[in-house]
Amino acid sequence: MSTTYYHPKYFESQDYNEFIVYSQGGLFIAFDLDGEKAISIPRSPFGSVLKQKESIEELESFFEKIRVDLKAKSIKEVIIHHPSEIYESYASIDWLTSVLGEPVYTDINQSIALEENFSEKLHKMQKRKLDSLINEGFTFRKMEDHEFETAHKFLKVCRQAQGLQINISWEQLNKLKQNLPERYECFGVFREEKISALCITVRVTDRIAYYFLPATSPMFRNQSPMVMLIVGIVDYYRKNNFSFLDLGVSSIHGKPQDTLRMFKERMGATESQKPTFRLHL
Repeated sequence: MSTTYYHPKYFESQDYNEFIVYSQGGLFIAFDLDGEKAISIPRSPFGSVLKQKESIEELESFFEKIRVDLKAKSIKEVIIHHPSEIYESYASIDWLTSVLGEPVYTDINQSIALEENFSEKLHKMQKRKLDSLINEGFTFRKMEDHEFETAHKFLKVCRQAQGLQINISWEQLNKLKQNLPERYECFGVFREEKISALCITVRVTDRIAYYFLPATSPMFRNQSPMVMLIVGIVDYYRKNNFSFLDLGVSSIHGKPQDTLRMFKERMGATESQKPTFRLHL
């Protein structure tokens, strides 16, 4: 299974300005060219260098070729969003740093290892919340494909209640689901058929699922249904032989989001680095 964000069907689902790919000696990277910038890749958690094999000499040669070509296209700035260290199919952070220089910033990424003893890693506060949710009649289930539009409407309303805009339209999400039906899934926590929390996830590789679009209804925020949601998603992917649930970043341009970071930590998540590199041509 190739990584979702470098799948041809994923590329087809995006509205890029000027899409370009480079490959050499088992290395692969994609960019969208936007004015004088080349970004790997926008509207995705990360892009960067996918590898089949890796050597420092090959990586240096690869980026020299990219620099020359992008400069000829009048690109002045290159931005590369690299994934967390849990994604072993991508070039190592150390080797990229040796070729590209220090990251312009490094975000805090958090993920849950899908092990048999996951419940033991839950903070006692989260265990109490989970017990309370069960006692109050909340239930977890995987949502059906035909419920995706309902899920998007729920996400949109929840974002608006926070004074935010959802970063993906229904048309874009539907296109991704249609093009990659096995990779986009949705899970929800319900109380008397009302959605209290949900998350759309992505099977990024055959061992890592990404916690893509989560939301909690303002009506149920005090009950913390997200606790049951994450526990249910962890159990689902563990039974499907996945190794990690990637909960994404808990920082903005390297600045920690302390409340979010603590919540994920209490859910049993551990931290890793997610750097962003910038080159000036």
